[in-house]
Amino acid sequence: MKRSLVALALVAGICHAMGGAAPVVDSRMTFEEALGDRMVPDSIQSRLRLVAVRYWGFDDRLHEGQILCNQAVVEDIEDLFELIEKIRFPVRSAIPISRWNGSDSASMAADNTYGFAWRGMWGSSVPSWHMKGLALDINPRENPAFKKGRVFPPDAALVPGAPGTLSDTSAVVRFLKKRGWKWGARWRRVQDWQHFEKPLR
Repeated sequence: MKRSLVALALVAGICHAMGGAAPVVDSRMTFEEALGDRMVPDSIQSRLRLVAVRYWGFDDRLHEGQILCNQAVVEDIEDLFELIEKIRFPVRSAIPISRWNGSDSASMAADNTYGFAWRGMWGSSVPSWHMKGLALDINPRENPAFKKGRVFPPDAALVPGAPGTLSDTSAVVRFLKKRGWKWGARWRRVQDWQHFEKPLR
């Protein structure tokens, strides 16, 4: 009975410190669950890390999620989400793409932010930086990709200045560029507003 009361007191204290409500848990996977059932080589698996992150959602509540990424960019991801939480840049969710069986289309449709994905570049067999955990897609419905007159995800729209939307002057973009990440919004063949990558060898 005493232990139960102590546990309840701790939960109440945490909730009070966070403004009266516990964070919404979007993802609490194990590493194996986050990796999914794709045949990822050991050489890649050994370099991946599952990072717990916090962010404010579009519902004005604090959320907890996870980003699966390369060990070389763990500090970048942690510092980025500290910034995101501080400035209250809204994120819909941050869940490993294994939740959607590795489907980029399904993850985009859910407006999900993620890092590692065992997939090629734009439906091709050319390896993407996501395959190394060195890429990050943020709020794809607010920051869609444009290619040959098509929009991805199909029903998304880029509305400059809308919550969760990226721009050249946004703190998120400036932070990642300063850390050496490349932003896909200004590419020639495809304008991928949601996409960032850090091409490390």
